[in-house]
Amino acid sequence: MNNEENLSPLELVKSLKFCIFDLETTGGNHKTDKIIEIGLVKVENLEITKTKNFLIQPEMKIPDFIQKLTTITQSDVKLAPIIEDVIDEILEFMDDSILVAHNTSFDVPFLNSVLRRLERPELTNKSICTNLMTKYLIPNLMNTNLNYMSRIFDISHNKAHRALDDALATTHLLLNYLNIFIDKGIQKVNHLYYPRGRFELDRINFKRETPVDDIFKKIKKIKSSFVITLKGENGVILFALPCQQKLGEMEELQKKLAELPWELLTIRLTGPFIEALIHFSGLFNKLDSSLKYEVIKFLYDKHLPSYKPTQKDFDEEMAVQLESDNFGDFIICHHLVPEQLIIYPVQALNPKSELVFRYPGHQKKLLQYLNSKSSRIDANKLKKVHHHIALKNFVNHYLLKEKEDNNLFIVPKKPSAKTSDDFFKKLDHFLEGNPNPFSFPRDYI
Repeated sequence: MNNEENLSPLELVKSLKFCIFDLETTGGNHKTDKIIEIGLVKVENLEITKTKNFLIQPEMKIPDFIQKLTTITQSDVKLAPIIEDVIDEILEFMDDSILVAHNTSFDVPFLNSVLRRLERPELTNKSICTNLMTKYLIPNLMNTNLNYMSRIFDISHNKAHRALDDALATTHLLLNYLNIFIDKGIQKVNHLYYPRGRFELDRINFKRETPVDDIFKKIKKIKSSFVITLKGENGVILFALPCQQKLGEMEELQKKLAELPWELLTIRLTGPFIEALIHFSGLFNKLDSSLKYEVIKFLYDKHLPSYKPTQKDFDEEMAVQLESDNFGDFIICHHLVPEQLIIYPVQALNPKSELVFRYPGHQKKLLQYLNSKSSRIDANKLKKVHHHIALKNFVNHYLLKEKEDNNLFIVPKKPSAKTSDDFFKKLDHFLEGNPNPFSFPRDYI
C-alpha cells in the first residue's frame, strides 16, 4: 500500500482482503491427481463476508484411503460439476485477494497446475501460509497441523479434511494471528509475509522511549514465568532477572529502569520457573559482580524465604549436592506450549541438553533420550555446564524444594524395557495431578 505509514495497525490490517481456501484431492501428484472439493472463505475488514464450497467430479476413481480420509465417496461427486464448469466462479471469488491456506506450498501449486491444464493464466495473487506463519510466531511448537492449532486456539473444527471446514478453521486461525499482529503494532503489510524476529508470541522488546506504564501493563498480564533482560549500548547486558510474578519483582525492575542507561528491554516467556532459571543462567555470567550477588539474594528472598543462605552458598564449593542416588538423574516439567514437556539431565541443566517432546506422542523419543543420556552419565561423558557457583547453589536448593512439593517429575534412573510401562504410568499420574497451567499461545506477550 502507498500510505502504509499513515495507517494505524488496525487500519492497515482492516484494509486487506483475504481469500482463505482449501483443496481436497485424489492425491498429492499435481500431474495425475484431481480436485474433488474446494472450500473458499472471503475476509474483508477483519470479518468473514462470503463462503463457497464446491464438490467436483474428478473424472477418475477416488482412492479408498482418500474416501476414508475425507468421507467424500464416488457417489458424492457423481453429479458434481467438473472443474472446467466452476473455475471461473472460483477465480472470481478469489479476485485480487491475498490467498491464504494452511499449506500454500500444496494448495497454490495444485490449483496452478489445474489452470495450466486448462490453458488459463496462473495465479498472481500474493499468498500467506498459516502453517509457516505458525512456525514463525510460535517457534517452539512441535505440531502445527490444523487440528492441533484449532484445539489450542479453541477453534471449532468438526470435519477435518473437508474443504470448507478446513478453510473456516484456517480463517479463524488467521484472524487470531491478524489480531496478534495488530496488538504487536504491525507497521507494514510485508511483515505479514516475513514475521520472523518481530512478532514471536513468547517474547517482546521495548525500546527506551516506551512509556514505563505500558511495559508494566504488559507484564501484569503474563501468567507464566519469564526472563527480563536490560541491554545498554552495543547490546551490553546490564541487568537480567528470572520472574514468576512474585511480590517485589516489579519494584526491583522499576528501580533498575531508573538507575541503568538501558536501551532495550526484552521479555521472554518460559514454562515453569526452573526453565526461567536455566535460560537466565546464560545471562547471569554477563552481569556485573556486585549485581550478581544482589540478584542471588533477591532470588532467595522471593523464592526460598524459609532458607537462609550462608556465605558458602555464594563463594565456596557446592553447599548442596544433588547426588543422583538421592535426587534423580533427570527432571521433567511442563513446556510453555500445551501437550509438550521438557526433560533435563540434573547434571547438565542447560538448553543444549534439554529435550522438548510431545506427550504421549513421543514416548519412544523420550526413552531413546533417556537411554542415550544415561549411557553418557554412566561413562562420565555427559558434558557439564559450569554455572556460577552462587546461582548453581540457588538452583539446587530450589530443585530440592520443588521435589519436596511434587512440582517436578523426577526420573531416578533410566527405565528398562521391563519397567517402561510403570515409568509412563507414574508420569501419567504426575501429569493428572499437575496439568499444564499456562494458556499459551492464547495468552501471549
